[in-house]
Amino acid sequence: MGKIIYMPGTGVPHHSFEEEFLAHKKCSEWWYCTGYFHTEEGKLFSFQYTLAKVKLLGLTFHMQLNALTDIEKQLHYYSQKPYFFKKGIETGPNLTFAQDKGSIKYSKNQWSSFGKMELELLGDEYKLNLDMSANKSPVWQCEDGLLKMGYTDNPKQITYYFSFTNIDISGTLVLHGKTHQVKGKAWFDRQGGTYTLTDVKCNWEWFSLRFFDNEEAMLFSFPQTGYQDGTYIDQSGKYERLNDYKLTHHTIIESAGYKWSNGWTLKLKGKKAGTYEIIPMAEGQLNLFFFELLARIIDEAGKEVGYCVVELLPGARNPRTSPFGAFKRK
Repeated sequence: MGKIIYMPGTGVPHHSFEEEFLAHKKCSEWWYCTGYFHTEEGKLFSFQYTLAKVKLLGLTFHMQLNALTDIEKQLHYYSQKPYFFKKGIETGPNLTFAQDKGSIKYSKNQWSSFGKMELELLGDEYKLNLDMSANKSPVWQCEDGLLKMGYTDNPKQITYYFSFTNIDISGTLVLHGKTHQVKGKAWFDRQGGTYTLTDVKCNWEWFSLRFFDNEEAMLFSFPQTGYQDGTYIDQSGKYERLNDYKLTHHTIIESAGYKWSNGWTLKLKGKKAGTYEIIPMAEGQLNLFFFELLARIIDEAGKEVGYCVVELLPGARNPRTSPFGAFKRK
């Protein structure tokens, strides 16, 4: 059996960052890290680490989902593994661990008691080891850490949500037996709640904008209901709720049997340059629960001013989804 340390409650209303970092028995929840890096040759990659605790159809189990994308070659490397009865799983204040797939170890830096991280990500074709250090304190996202999951009038359809939005990373990537030195940026999310995973109205489109000037924005929209929320974080780490924006997709594509929005125009009222184009750099991949890709952020002058990791759930643009893909092994 794995070792899991629990926090009482559901995270709403929240306690401290340290307390809500622990697992919650009554929630589906996840530890989620995405980022990008360049190799010493200048080649760009993106990566994703997710350890999810899932309450679905009367079952509670864990899933580890790993992904690596070679932007230049347009290649995805993806692996997943389900864990039942907590076997092979550890979560606590110093470690999230999934046997055979990877881990993140946490320790203190100047910004947080878990602001320094060591990530190991394992796939059939690669091994990624990163030293990661947050440059800002964690932020409570949306309405002081509470995100309404598409519904404005249902207190059960909610999540707690906080993030480290600006993390320096360096380390090594071993891909097909060749070792590369890498440097880049990461973003770490801690989120979960009592919402219904199988309700398409709770399915979202998520945008994490990582501007090169060290400001960030997080946008959470729910196309089935029209609800949206978000957060803006300045260079100093000061953050504020951001729900007065307009996000318009350019087109709809079909992939993996679902429809997805693709390419977006973002209007941030009163923030930075105001209008941005979010342009995918690679075709997305469906990682069981979500469709994910890395995109360029282009300002009104046509200048690339940042990268954006986009995460789209199937129910955001489709009338129904199947939860059984979670049990497929790869």
